[in-house]
Amino acid sequence: MRPMRPMRGNSPSRRALLLGLALALASALPASGAETGGPGQGTAAMPAAVRGNPKAPKEGLRRERAPVQPATLHPLNATDLYANIILDVIYETLATLDVETIAHVPLLARAWETAPDRSSYTFRLDPRARWQDGSPVTAGDVKASFDLLFDPKLRTRAKWMSYYSNIERAEPLDAHTVRFTVKRDHFLNFVHLAGLRIVPLSGFAGVEPDKAALARRPMGSGPYRFVSWQKGSALRLERDPRYWGRDLPQNLGRYNERMRLTKFINADKVALEALKKGDLDVLTLTPEQWVRETDGAEFGPPGSDSRLIKLDVRNEAPRTYRYVGWNLESPLFSDRRVRRALAHLFDRKTFAEKFYHGMQEPAVGPFEVNSRYSSPRVRPIPFSIPDALELLAEAGWRDRDGDGVLDKDGRPFRFTVMTADPEISVKMLTLTKETMRKAGIVLDIKVMDWTSFLALIDEFKFDAVMLGWSRDFFSDPTALWHSASAVRGGLNFVHYRNPAVDRLIEQGVRSIPDAERIPIFRRIHELIYEDQPYAFLLEPTSTLLAYNARIHMLKPWYRFDTGMDYWWSERVVP
Repeated sequence: MRPMRPMRGNSPSRRALLLGLALALASALPASGAETGGPGQGTAAMPAAVRGNPKAPKEGLRRERAPVQPATLHPLNATDLYANIILDVIYETLATLDVETIAHVPLLARAWETAPDRSSYTFRLDPRARWQDGSPVTAGDVKASFDLLFDPKLRTRAKWMSYYSNIERAEPLDAHTVRFTVKRDHFLNFVHLAGLRIVPLSGFAGVEPDKAALARRPMGSGPYRFVSWQKGSALRLERDPRYWGRDLPQNLGRYNERMRLTKFINADKVALEALKKGDLDVLTLTPEQWVRETDGAEFGPPGSDSRLIKLDVRNEAPRTYRYVGWNLESPLFSDRRVRRALAHLFDRKTFAEKFYHGMQEPAVGPFEVNSRYSSPRVRPIPFSIPDALELLAEAGWRDRDGDGVLDKDGRPFRFTVMTADPEISVKMLTLTKETMRKAGIVLDIKVMDWTSFLALIDEFKFDAVMLGWSRDFFSDPTALWHSASAVRGGLNFVHYRNPAVDRLIEQGVRSIPDAERIPIFRRIHELIYEDQPYAFLLEPTSTLLAYNARIHMLKPWYRFDTGMDYWWSERVVP
C-alpha cells in the first residue's frame, strides 16, 4: 500500500482504485458550505490566489514512480489512481480546488451561477480555453463530456451513475455557456459538475465510447501533453508551450517541469534503490523505508546528484484506508456474525507496529477517524480468537469431522483473498493466515497483476479482496454503500445492501444544514460498521516522501495538498 498524493483533482473521476488503495469517500467539507447545504452554492466563482512561485524555472525534468502500470488512459474509463494522476494534467475540469481552502476556483469555467432553488447550474467557459490541437473548448464539448457518461456502451457507466444520475441534462446556451438542469436535489450536485472531466467531442465522434483513440493517445486542454508510453517501462509527458491557462492565478508557479517521466517500478526496494542512484527524483516511502532504510532527515552522499531529503507531510488532506472486502453473495460471508468474527482475526495493532512502525492507526469505517461524520460510538473491533470462535459457532460453523477446519452444511471454511500488492498486503495476509488457521479457517492468498485483478473484481469473481480507498474532500456514501451501486461496473462491488442505510443516505445527501447531516451520516457509519461488509484495517497518519535535492519548493506542503505541482527541478531535460 502506498499513500496517495492528495488532491490531484476534485471530481469523482479522481476517486480511483489503486494497488492497496482505491477511490473513495471523504470526510471534510469546506466551511463555506457547512450551513448552506453544501459547497459551491454561490452565484459566482471565487477569486483564485497565487500559491506557487511565479519565478520558478520552467525547463526541468521530474522522474516519478508508479507501482503499477495503468490499465488504460481512457479519460472516462480509467479507474486506477496512477492513470488519473497522469490524466489530471492532460485534461481539465470546469473548476478546481484551492490547495489552502478547498474553495472552488475557475478553470475551464471562469464563472458560474446557481439557481436560487438549486434546480440548475450555469457555467460560463473561459473563451481562451483551447484543446492541445489549438481548437477552442466549447459548450458542445462540455455537453458531450456529460452525455458520454450515460452511454450504455461505456464500460464504467454504472460508476458514473452514482454521481451524475441526479442531473437531468446539459444544455449549451451559446458557444461558451452550458446549463445543467437538476432532476433530484443533492448537496454535492455542484461539486460533481465542477469536477466533470471535460473531453473533446471530436475524440469520440463516430465511434463507440470505449473505442475512442484517446484511450491510446490522450489529448486534452491541460498543461501537459502526452508524448509516449513504453509499456512496462515508462510514460512521458511534456508541458504544452501553448497551454491556454498558464496565466491563471492558481497556475502561476505551477506545472514548472518541462518534462515529467513516470517509471513503472513494482517493487518498493527497487524503487528506493533507483531514488538513491539518482534515477528517480521523488518517491513515496513506506514506513519501513522511512525508519530503517533511510538515515536522518537527509541521506545520500553530500553534494552528489543523489543527495535526498525526507518530508513527512502532515496536513488536512483526506486519508486513505485499507480493508478486506467480502463477496457478500457468497454463502461464506452472507452472515453478519461471520463477517464480524473474521474482523476479530485481523491483528491491527501488530500490523501497525510491525509493518508501519506505528505510523498507521485502526480504521473505523468509511469515514476518517477524526471526521465529524465518524460516530464516536464506533470503536475498532479488537483482535480476539475466542470472540471470533463464539460468533462462528453461533452462525453454525463447527469442526464436525475433526480435521481442524470449521465446516457447515458439508462445506469447509476456506476462501481466497486476492491482492495486486506483492509486498505489505502479502505480509499482513500471511500473518492473518496463521491466525485464521488457529480459528479453523483456511485462508489462501493469490497475488495477481493489476489489470487481471481489476477485471475479476468487475466480473464479481472473487471470495475476498485486499484493497483500500483514497478518500475525497466531500463525503457522499452513495457510490460505495447504496444498493443501487451494487451492479456490474458499480463501486459497491461487494454488493452491500441494507435498506436502512439506503434510506439514511437518501436523507443525508439532500441540501440540508450540515448540523442535520451529521447525525444521519453517523448513523450510516454505525450501521455499516455493524454489518462489516469490509474488514476495516488501517489508515495512515501522514504521507512520507523523499526527493532529490535538485527539487525545490515554495513551502513543504499546503493545508490540503502536498503541493507537488508547485515544485520545480534543476535537472535539465536530456
